[in-house]
Amino acid sequence: MHNRNVPDDALRAAREHLIRRGLREGTQLSEIVSQEIEYSWRRSVGVEASARPEAFLFVNDFDPDGILIRAAKSVMDHWLESLNGMGISLFLSDQSGQIIARRLGDKAHGSRFDESYAAEGFSFSERSVGTNGLGTPIEGRQAVFVRGAEHFNDVLAALTCAGAPITHPVTRRVIGSISFACDTGLDNPLMLAMAREAGGQIERRLLDLGSASGLALGMSQLRLSSSKAPVIMLDAQAVMTNVSGLAVMSSELHTTLWEQLRGLEWTGAKQTIEIPSLNVDAIVQRIDDSGGSSAFALELSRIPDAANTPRKAEAGVPDADSSGVGAAFPHVVRNAFDRASQGPGAIAVCGQGGSGKLHHTLAWLNGKDSGPNPLILDACLFSGEGDATWFADSREAVAEGRSVVLRHLEDLPRSELNRLKALDSAVRQQPSSPPADRTVVSSPARLVLTMNPDACPDFVSEVVSQIAARVNVPALSATKERIPLLAAYFLDAAEPADRSTLSAVALQGLMRWRWPGNVAELRATLESLARTHPGRVLQADDLPEHLRDSSRRQLSKLESLERDAIVAALEQSGGNRSVAAESLGMGRTTLYRKLRTLGIETPETLVS
Repeated sequence: MHNRNVPDDALRAAREHLIRRGLREGTQLSEIVSQEIEYSWRRSVGVEASARPEAFLFVNDFDPDGILIRAAKSVMDHWLESLNGMGISLFLSDQSGQIIARRLGDKAHGSRFDESYAAEGFSFSERSVGTNGLGTPIEGRQAVFVRGAEHFNDVLAALTCAGAPITHPVTRRVIGSISFACDTGLDNPLMLAMAREAGGQIERRLLDLGSASGLALGMSQLRLSSSKAPVIMLDAQAVMTNVSGLAVMSSELHTTLWEQLRGLEWTGAKQTIEIPSLNVDAIVQRIDDSGGSSAFALELSRIPDAANTPRKAEAGVPDADSSGVGAAFPHVVRNAFDRASQGPGAIAVCGQGGSGKLHHTLAWLNGKDSGPNPLILDACLFSGEGDATWFADSREAVAEGRSVVLRHLEDLPRSELNRLKALDSAVRQQPSSPPADRTVVSSPARLVLTMNPDACPDFVSEVVSQIAARVNVPALSATKERIPLLAAYFLDAAEPADRSTLSAVALQGLMRWRWPGNVAELRATLESLARTHPGRVLQADDLPEHLRDSSRRQLSKLESLERDAIVAALEQSGGNRSVAAESLGMGRTTLYRKLRTLGIETPETLVS
C-alpha cells in the first residue's frame, strides 16, 4: 500500500526531484511510495499539475439533484454514522474530480477542510492539482491511499485520504469517486477497504435508482440478443448493444438516434423507422418507467454494409487528404455538384450565410482534380468603377487551367455583369483536350459562383439563371445529422492536452438549436467553448444560455426568501462574498454553492 515509515521530508524531496528532473530520467521511487502513487506523480508531472494553492478552481458546476448525489446520499450518511467520533469525513466527486457532496465527521473540522479547498464546488482533478484521493482514483481507475506529503499539492499535506472510483453499472465508465479523509496521523489502513466498499454500495444504488428503465432494457436485450442484426438500447445518458451493434455504434449515432426517437409521435409500443445515416430500417420499442423517463430498444433490419456506414467527409468532416478544406459535404450536395458540372457553364452554389458554400465548392474542386489551386475572389470588393483587374486576373487563371470562384455574388455591382458574362464565355471556350506540354490531365477549369439567393438583386439573379446550373446547399437546421461529426472536427483542432469533448447532454443541446448562422455559427460556438474550457468534458451548463434547456426549476417560497436574503447581503457587502457569507451566518463555500443552485448571477469581479 504505502510505506508509513518514510518521513514527509523524504516524500517531498522525492517528489521535487521528479518534478525537476522530468519523466525521462529513470528515477526509482518503489522504495519511497506505492506504485499507485508513483504512477500518479508521473501523470501529474506529465500534465504539469500545480502544487500551488491557486490550482484549486471553484467550478461549482453540478446538479444537486443529480443521480450520483441521490445514489450516494444514503451510503455517505450510513458511513458517517458508523464512523462517528473517529474524525473521518467523506467526499464525493463527479467524473471531472469536482466535489459535489461532503459529510464532516467532526463539524469543527469544516474550516480546516475549507482551508484545504475540500468543499463542494472545488475541482480536485488530478490534471489540475495532482495526486489526491478524489482525482487519482478517477485517472487510475482503482482505489488509492494518499498519505500526507504523498499529495502532489502541499495544501493537502495535512490530510490522509483513501479513495475509490465509482463506475456506472451499465456503461462501466468512471463517473466519479468517493474518498474518506482525516488528519494525517489519525489514518487507518482500513480506510482503503472502506472506500472500495462505499464505491460498490453507490454503484448498486445507481442500479437500483435506474431499475425501472434498466430492467426493461435488460429484458429487451435478452429477448432480442439472439438476433444476428444489431440490437441497440439507449436512453439520454447510456447505450447498450449486442456484438453486431458494436461495429455501427458511436457517440454521434447515440445522439442522433436519441434526438430522432424522442421526436417521434407514438401511437403504439412499437414502430418501424428509417435510420438515414446507416441506410437501414429498425423496429423500435419505447420503454417508459414509472418516473416518466423513456428508453428505446431498436432491432436493425440488417447489418449495415461498410459502404453505407457514414464516413467523416460525408457527414460533415473533411477527409485527411482534403488539405484542410474542412468541408461539410453530404451526399446530396456532392451529387448536385456532379449534375451541375455535366455542362460547360458556370455553377451557382446557393445557400444561406454561413452554410459552408465556399467549403463545399473547394471540397468538390479538390475531389475533381481540377488543376492548380483555384482563384478565389470576393464580389463585395469589386469597385464597380471601371476597375477590370478582377476580370483580367480571372481570364489569366482560366488560361492557366485554374478554376475561378466568385464569392458573395449578391454584392456584384451592376456595372460588372457584362464582364461576368464574358468570363463565363471564356470558361466555356476552353479547349476540349489539354495542351501537349501538360503531363497531368485534370478536369477543365470551372467558374463557380457562391451566393445567398435571398439577398440577390433581380439583375444578378437573372444573369445567374442564364449562365449557371444551380447547387443548393442546405441549412444546418435541415441536416442536423451532420452536427455530431462537425462538432468533433472543430473541437479536435485544439492541441491534444487542451482538447475538449462534448457530453451526450451537451451534444443534445447543440442538436436542438436552430442554428440561424449555420455551420459558421456552430464553429464559432465550439471554438469559443474550446478556449474557455480547455481539456474538459463539456456539459450542458457550459453551453451559451440560448443553447441550454429552457426549462428551469421553480424555487419554493423558502428558496425564494433565501435567494432574496443572499442578494441583499451581496449588495450590502459591495459584492464581497466572504463578508456576505459571514453576515448570513454561513460558510463561504456554502454561499458559493447556493449562488449556483439558486441561480444568482454575479459579476466575475466580485471579491471572494
